[in-house]
Amino acid sequence: MCLSYRQLLQVYISTIEIRSMKMESQCVKPEGKTVADGTIGRGAHPKGWYVAQVHMKCEKKSAQRLEALGYETFVPVQSEIHQWSDRKKKIDRIVIPLSVFVRSDEVAVRVVERQPFVYRLLCAPGESRPARIPDDQIERFRFMLGNCDSEVTVEALEVKKGDAVRIVRGRLRGLEGFITEAEDSKPKVSIVIDHIGCASVRIDKSDLEIIK
Repeated sequence: MCLSYRQLLQVYISTIEIRSMKMESQCVKPEGKTVADGTIGRGAHPKGWYVAQVHMKCEKKSAQRLEALGYETFVPVQSEIHQWSDRKKKIDRIVIPLSVFVRSDEVAVRVVERQPFVYRLLCAPGESRPARIPDDQIERFRFMLGNCDSEVTVEALEVKKGDAVRIVRGRLRGLEGFITEAEDSKPKVSIVIDHIGCASVRIDKSDLEIIK
């Protein structure tokens, strides 16, 4: 059977339309949905530890609520034996009151911030973005809590004149120097320039680590 020119043209057009529809269906990507494990659509965002600040004596309950939302949490506790005149009791002491560590990515962690039982997310001084805690620091902290025989305490980093330090945040991250003034919250970090003297800058204590 012979087809007319018009019929051939219609067949050709239909073939082109079918191919076009197939190509469009292959190119369509499902819309992403943010979930607590740091996944948006099919792509993953790197996760880290953040600190959610909550109400006093609500650390464990807040962690349970966040876990119900799909987040991994960590509340540093240490078991202690309390002695009374007539009995002993084992209790879990919260090592860092008002704080719950939450593992998330920087997108999904904003959902944590909006929870009614979360006061705020901890931020580095002078910054609005939530402060991210390196994984290796959390692992060392967990190891300390799980294996020590004495009380674990947490204090703000204290530096003194002469300490060798490294800047760990900001545009000067990685710079090493030594403390020449340590009287206020922003000690003076100096580097030596041979035959000239020292170049110094004031850095917030929270942006420093002591070099052992």
